[in-house]
Amino acid sequence: MKEQNPLQRATARFTNIDGELLQKVSNLGPSELLFLAGYCAGLAEHSPAQLNAVVTPSAANELSKGSQLKALILYASQTGNAQEIAESLQQSLESKGCKTNLESTLDIKLARLKDYALIVVIASTHGEGEPPDDAIDFYEAVLSKKAPSLNGVKHAVLGLGDSSYEFFCQTAKDFDSALLKLGSVPLIERLDCDVDYQQEALNWTTQLVGAIADIQPPTLTSPATVENIIQFPYSKEKPFAATLLIIQKLTARGSIKDTYHLEIDLAGSGLSYGPGDALGVWADNDKALVKEILAELNIESQARVRFKDEEFSVEELLRKKLEITLLNKGLIEALATVGGSQKLLEITETYYSDYIRNHQLIDVLKLANVTLEAQQLVAMLKPLKPRLYSISSSIDENPEEVHITLNHLQDENENGIRYGQASHFLTRQLEEGDKVNVYVERNKNFKLPSSDKAIIMVGPGTGIAPFRSFLQQREAEQAKGRNWLFFGNPNFNTDFLYQTELQKHLKSGLLTQIDVAFSRDQEQKIYVQDRLRENAAQVWQWLEQGAFFYVCGDMSRMAKEVELALLQIIEQQGNNTQAQAKDYLKQLKKQARYQRDVY
Repeated sequence: MKEQNPLQRATARFTNIDGELLQKVSNLGPSELLFLAGYCAGLAEHSPAQLNAVVTPSAANELSKGSQLKALILYASQTGNAQEIAESLQQSLESKGCKTNLESTLDIKLARLKDYALIVVIASTHGEGEPPDDAIDFYEAVLSKKAPSLNGVKHAVLGLGDSSYEFFCQTAKDFDSALLKLGSVPLIERLDCDVDYQQEALNWTTQLVGAIADIQPPTLTSPATVENIIQFPYSKEKPFAATLLIIQKLTARGSIKDTYHLEIDLAGSGLSYGPGDALGVWADNDKALVKEILAELNIESQARVRFKDEEFSVEELLRKKLEITLLNKGLIEALATVGGSQKLLEITETYYSDYIRNHQLIDVLKLANVTLEAQQLVAMLKPLKPRLYSISSSIDENPEEVHITLNHLQDENENGIRYGQASHFLTRQLEEGDKVNVYVERNKNFKLPSSDKAIIMVGPGTGIAPFRSFLQQREAEQAKGRNWLFFGNPNFNTDFLYQTELQKHLKSGLLTQIDVAFSRDQEQKIYVQDRLRENAAQVWQWLEQGAFFYVCGDMSRMAKEVELALLQIIEQQGNNTQAQAKDYLKQLKKQARYQRDVY
């Protein structure tokens, strides 16, 4: 019998396990797929003989000696998504023999950029076009006159963002522009990814790995199998159908807020989470809103349309698959063009950010006064995205459960009341016992320190959610570190969330101190930043003793005011200049002692 060559043997093996392999691959998450894509790209470029050989690291170094590309992979990440992609890319590149350094923008020295032949930047954009916390200093430096010349260097930039914001992927755009001005040349074109970024990011990294292979022959450094890749049973793409156990209103009658505590059953899912992580929720759009949109356009609800190579009724598609509450500039501009609406063009040019806060698709359609076919409407809309909620429980205290804390969002405009997409679904359209599709979103940049460390937590409103998780976890671990909470809301009588629990923690000693700010209980409004200033000396003492400082909640106002108060405390209590105070805060960030989960 004629002996098979290595390629034939590989083909035969693949044929035999094809179904099993496909099943394994289908269970992989985005990060595992990113790695696997790069690894397979490396395999594909080897000869059959190379495929059959195991190359040791030392042998690999010899193979690539003198021709190895030196690459820097930088990530600017607020929640960890950019970091996850960067780590996966590094694995892929090193499997091909590319020498890489992986660093956060928080740690990189500007002068070192010129030491690399290739610079890859993976950056998220936060808020209104702002860089993540870990990238602020590097962002300012690379745009400054002190940035080094990068002539002869190549770069690649991947942006993560949310197109519902005006300055979509602005951080990535600014990094790309800065590198170009410094003389670097793009190896591949920058890609700006929306919230549903996984597939696009996978395609971009695969393209990048291929482009690098064109300028450096691949070198296989280590064998790998699908079995060796960590698998997660449920993910954003494959959510778990969980049972909603409890819907409990936290605010009392008369409150200006409508805040709820939800408990969700994870039994049988295999899902786990840690303090600081978020729960992703796939929520259906409101039936009444869908009906209103179809009526405005005079579209029959059962009209058949195609979406991602599948056929749906337009009603079902608008309910479950398409974004109809969050606006983006491209959509408004497209409808303005179709309908010839100067009013819509004016919105995009002058007050877009203000308009989208309390307007939705139906409001734009009323202004546009357009006639659209069902398929035309579908083509204009973006895929529905999940909503993320900070987890407010510890899995050690609540096995096989996850809790979240949320406001039922509603706002009124000239056309009527508009509701928050997921909050309305969870608190108005579902009942206890109903199913909801969920997954766990890791947050690598918002984590508890070791159990002996002191923590200061600033979480007004629903910003208290992760700190409830923190306290439960510390109680379960019998942690020795001190815990100090700053909490705020409009009124003591109606809005003191988790009051009984917090009082229990205070009595037991788990909560060392709590300072509250109920803004509307007195003539002059008092906020959490005011309580920080009132306790300036003690806050400074805790920081000097190694405490970790956490902030969760609104980014546009609260988080900025808290950071300003913190800088003032560092300056005044530490007898520092403004520049020294900023440097002190920078060091806190570098040591992960200043962490924010803001939105």
